[in-house]
Amino acid sequence: MLMSTANTVSLSGMEEISMLFNSRRRAILVNTFEEERFLEDLKSLIEVKRYEAYTWSITAGLRDLISGDVAVKNLYDPIRLMNHIAEYDKQAVFVLKDFHDIWTNYQAKRALRDILETKQNVYKPLLLISPYTNIPTELEKLITVVEYELPTREQVIEELEGMEAFLRNRGLPVPEGREREAIIHALVGMTKTEIVNVLKKSVAKNKKIVLEEIVAEKEQVIRKTGLLEYVTKLGRMEDVGGMDIFKEWLEDAKYAFEPEARKYNIDPVKGAIAVGVPGTGKSLIAKSLAHLWNLPLLKMSMSNIMDSRVGQSEKNIDRALKLAESVAPCVLWIDEIEKGLAGVASSDRSDSGTLSRVVQSLLTWLSDKEAPVFVIATANDITKLPPELTRAGRFDEIFFVSLPHQKEREEILKIHLQKRGYKIVYESSGPDEFTTYQIEGLAVEMKNFTGAEIEQVIAEAGRRAYAEFRKGLRETHYITEEDILEQVEQMVPFAVRNADLVRQLRSWAKTSAKCASSEEHKFLHGSSKEDNDHESLSIDFDEDDLILGE
Repeated sequence: MLMSTANTVSLSGMEEISMLFNSRRRAILVNTFEEERFLEDLKSLIEVKRYEAYTWSITAGLRDLISGDVAVKNLYDPIRLMNHIAEYDKQAVFVLKDFHDIWTNYQAKRALRDILETKQNVYKPLLLISPYTNIPTELEKLITVVEYELPTREQVIEELEGMEAFLRNRGLPVPEGREREAIIHALVGMTKTEIVNVLKKSVAKNKKIVLEEIVAEKEQVIRKTGLLEYVTKLGRMEDVGGMDIFKEWLEDAKYAFEPEARKYNIDPVKGAIAVGVPGTGKSLIAKSLAHLWNLPLLKMSMSNIMDSRVGQSEKNIDRALKLAESVAPCVLWIDEIEKGLAGVASSDRSDSGTLSRVVQSLLTWLSDKEAPVFVIATANDITKLPPELTRAGRFDEIFFVSLPHQKEREEILKIHLQKRGYKIVYESSGPDEFTTYQIEGLAVEMKNFTGAEIEQVIAEAGRRAYAEFRKGLRETHYITEEDILEQVEQMVPFAVRNADLVRQLRSWAKTSAKCASSEEHKFLHGSSKEDNDHESLSIDFDEDDLILGE
């Protein structure tokens, strides 16, 4: 049985402007990149309220909003415009374009302030259209900011359906199922003009709507900001070895992330942190999550957020988070988050508190966000993160991604061999086959290897085998068990080179995180043989292995 939910009111940008008109607000800054779409929507509101309305720009002068006719000839100067508005004796709306560039002029800023602070007998609201909200300090208390949102998901679907109808009328194919859903996700976050243009371009070029072209356009839209990266090369959960607990949690979390769950009063999932040794698959599972949920993946690097200019870092984090919300539903991947936030404790002394303010903006957003943005943060060393970032309410879970254990190493070996065309069989009868017994033996030899190191061993063994084949030193290019073992002997694993770090991470994880793998959970908390053999939480190698080269 469905449960009742509390009613919440969320006003659109135009609804908020209408409400502000009713309350006689005198100056409204409309934050948008879509001037034309906003003006079209504004025309409908103006006609309902029966206001006079004019638009002004430094190139077009003052024009009637509805007819487009020139209202006053040669009125290009902003100071003269302010005088005209002050003397105008009828109720009217004045829409000013690009005034964020003009109020840097002290005279124009003073003239605008005089209008807003002078008592008026006739209501003459000013609408300032701008893609930025850098309001001068003197005017901050006089201007109300309204976000004119990008096309909603419903509006995106409406545009897509229009193009689909066009294709059907000409007997051309239309997208369906998972592909259609992915196209909708890719179009969300674009302006109406961008949506129309990319759909027309795809149809004109291919006689159908091609997902790859939509994604490529979306990638360009995101890249222009310089703050986020739109990740197009996703992974697959089938290629993630081990991490069975984490994978099962993500599969279940998908249901709570869907809008349908709100009907049952189910709280939406917010995100997760994956912490562990480098090369253990944290990045791969972030990419695979987006593929599993069929959602866009945005990647945030804190180095792109931080800026040496005063106040710019704070603006960057706000813009990046708003951009993620505009693309929602989506997955936001914050990679190696500890590197970007290291030093927050000394921020007041080292950078005048800039990093502290950036972190505070991120923390507030993580706690308060309502948009369906699932955040997955990856870290190699969680001890460098500010403790407030990991408190309850910011992320749903903290997962410890450790070194793969025996069965997981076998699974990872199979994945990378099968990706290269090899078969895993019980009894080998060909050069492109490995037996399960061989896989088990190789996994034993790769004790303490990360998933990335296992992949590197297989890749290098393949390159060496192929080189010898081309030189005529062997009959086939196929990898043999001996090729793999040779590469294993030549590699010194990260865990051996950084044994103390692995011990520290495991010691921390035992009381502070959920294990991503059931094998690691048994190792840390259970009574398995492996656990009994390593009571000190050290990684599973002999002490002699630390004496490299002997």
